[in-house]
Amino acid sequence: MLLHFINCNNTQVHDIILKNSPQFHLKYDECHDNIIYNLDIKVNTTSQLSLVKYYKYKGYPFMFPFNTDGIDPSGARFYIYNITVQNFDDVVVPKPLDDNFDCTRDIWVENATVKFGIGMAIGSLSPSAGRDCIRNITAINWQMIRPIKSIYVKSNPGHEGTGIIENLYFKNFTMYKPIWWAIYIGPQQMKEPDGDGPGCMFYPFGKGVC
Repeated sequence: MLLHFINCNNTQVHDIILKNSPQFHLKYDECHDNIIYNLDIKVNTTSQLSLVKYYKYKGYPFMFPFNTDGIDPSGARFYIYNITVQNFDDVVVPKPLDDNFDCTRDIWVENATVKFGIGMAIGSLSPSAGRDCIRNITAINWQMIRPIKSIYVKSNPGHEGTGIIENLYFKNFTMYKPIWWAIYIGPQQMKEPDGDGPGCMFYPFGKGVC
């Protein structure tokens, strides 16, 4: 990760360029009252592929494409605006809190320009013995050029407990030639890095476990 905030309050991140993180560009774990604006996030997949080929030749396993999320907030009260992202992965993706007893909530994302991204994403979120919860997410004024997905609300299966995703509001999304889904709400399509998850990448085509 390029920037990782843990248990923090009242931060501001702005007017910077984040490039080619191998995993997430900006991540918040259990943080509150944060402002993020005027960010440019860029990923060069050609350079990534060169690394994969080199290290696989050396005998190291590598996943491609890399897990290059743009902004991953967990906590409460985030204001994110004026961002430009080309990352081939989730652009903004609220995550449930690790303690499972409160919600990631009250996140406002406004004025995003995206190319080749997976757009405004939620989760993934599974039921848990505590409570996995994401609520009160607003995203407004997104311009998206050839997004892989534009809006992606992703659940994962579980066998006990509670999972909640509620009060999502999306307005003024312009999508130009989505590559896969314009809007997808359902089981997470990619498997987790450890191989868990339903793996619904090619739904509804072909055989699978979805």
